[in-house]
Amino acid sequence: MSATTEWPLPKFYFTVEIDNIPNTIGFQGCEGLESEISVMEYRSGNSPNFFKTKRPGLMSYSNITLKKGMFTGDANMYEWYKEIATDHQHTNRRTVIISLMDEQNIVVFTWTLENAFVTKFTPTGFDAEADSEVAIEELEFCCESWNMTV
Repeated sequence: MSATTEWPLPKFYFTVEIDNIPNTIGFQGCEGLESEISVMEYRSGNSPNFFKTKRPGLMSYSNITLKKGMFTGDANMYEWYKEIATDHQHTNRRTVIISLMDEQNIVVFTWTLENAFVTKFTPTGFDAEADSEVAIEELEFCCESWNMTV
């Protein structure tokens, strides 16, 4: 079957692996996995053209947010956040691997994030009238770069 007749991949089946954090609980959501190349504008002083040329500049990577349910005794995400806040040598950066899988449990795409560290930790909000909602915590982190493999 050719690639043009296949169905697009579903986005709900993914895994996240973080160095030194047990991978026993899955994440509910992952947002912000994006990269952008800045544009440099330049015009030489002796150019006969009355416009700037554009050239690719530096690449930047957005912050990524992971969401997961809170479980009794599971403080791994908060502990990583605390380590970053108190580590003035910047040694607690980690590799994060996000994998998108198909319905047969086969990894189709993998994003490997290098030198990631936590920038924001948000525990669940509280609502006495939300009797059927689960507690969700959010972890926002940044990385120096990421690479996508197929």
